[in-house]
Amino acid sequence: MNYSSLTKDDLKDHLFSLMDQVILHLSAEPDVDKFLDQTDIFEDWEKVLPEEEYPIFVMAVLNNIRRDEIIETILHAIVKGPKPSVKPTTKETGLPDKMSDYGKHPFS
Repeated sequence: MNYSSLTKDDLKDHLFSLMDQVILHLSAEPDVDKFLDQTDIFEDWEKVLPEEEYPIFVMAVLNNIRRDEIIETILHAIVKGPKPSVKPTTKETGLPDKMSDYGKHPFS
């Protein structure tokens, strides 16, 4: 499905439906690692979410977090679209080579 072409309200409905499906599945089979290994349920969402928001999305879905702030962050990220991933060169940052990765998430 092309989530980036939906309205915010439709996206929200699809997101809540996804959360309901995941919670239903996890209530029958609570092994989250097994679920993540065996499912492709997040693939379409991963395509439309920026890299920074994708982990927030997955955690919100797995934990059925429906707080307005979290949902709005996810929906806004989809509507505005993913940022192109362009890494600055050392010349652009002005940092020495070893410092060019400073501040990046340690698990990236």
